[in-house]
Amino acid sequence: MPTPGRLVTADMNQVKEAGASIEPSRRLRAKDYPWEHEIQIALPPSYAKTDRSFPVLWVTDGSLLFQLASALVTACAPKHMPEMIVVGIGAPPEALEETQARRNFDFSPVEKAGYTGFGSAAHNEREKAGEEKRKAEGKASIDRFGGAPRFLSFIAQDVRQQLTREYRMADDHTLFGHSGGGLFCAYTLVSQPKAFNRYICGSAALAAGDYEVFRIEERYAQQHTDLPAVAFFAVGEKEVLDKNTLGIFSSTARLPEILRTRAYPSLKLHFRAFEGESHVSVIPPLLAWGLRSVWE
Repeated sequence: MPTPGRLVTADMNQVKEAGASIEPSRRLRAKDYPWEHEIQIALPPSYAKTDRSFPVLWVTDGSLLFQLASALVTACAPKHMPEMIVVGIGAPPEALEETQARRNFDFSPVEKAGYTGFGSAAHNEREKAGEEKRKAEGKASIDRFGGAPRFLSFIAQDVRQQLTREYRMADDHTLFGHSGGGLFCAYTLVSQPKAFNRYICGSAALAAGDYEVFRIEERYAQQHTDLPAVAFFAVGEKEVLDKNTLGIFSSTARLPEILRTRAYPSLKLHFRAFEGESHVSVIPPLLAWGLRSVWE
């Protein structure tokens, strides 16, 4: 049976039958952080048959996307990419009702939630109505933002160091995020690109925080002449006319456009708009093509 709240698009029994090993999940809390995160780990089929180290795919929204990511990596390796260890980081099942509030804090680079400029009035009204509805229903308020800097150090330092002591992880890391996770992925790319080797940024909500990611990118460009990374940006074609008010399609396309103008010698960029796909339906093809692209 699907775990409540997870985007179950993969049969985990088939993943195990293919030889992958799903480790017991664990809980870790960053210092001074308001909650714990669930850490899920999938080891590739040949892990127990060799003593070599494996590259790692880090999956934000692990509570939603870990199963899908594990299935895709298991199915696609070694044809289109090497075998990888998959690590999912997200809210634990018991915090299902708080998942959205936690995501907004984890993924946002600044404390400001919305944005100004064209289209902002409609977005801000929608968010206000949603918050009032949550309060009326007694659900958790979504009023905390700006946790991305600490969340990044938690993943790239705390969690990575601990898991590296326990598992044979190569110094080769890919970060995947979609929607709010795409915002976090893009933030990491333009603020600390060396934290990961490869980035898969899907349907990134880059208007959040009043487009702060673009300001961070501008400051990075003023101080650096190179950005050593491989980055895949993608979005669903139907997101242009979806009911989202964050300009997800346009902002996801705009950031790689800007990065291309920088002419960074070590940056390899990919972009794709998936025909006929919406914000959720785009996730499986986006991750599959993203993995192939960053490993080509």
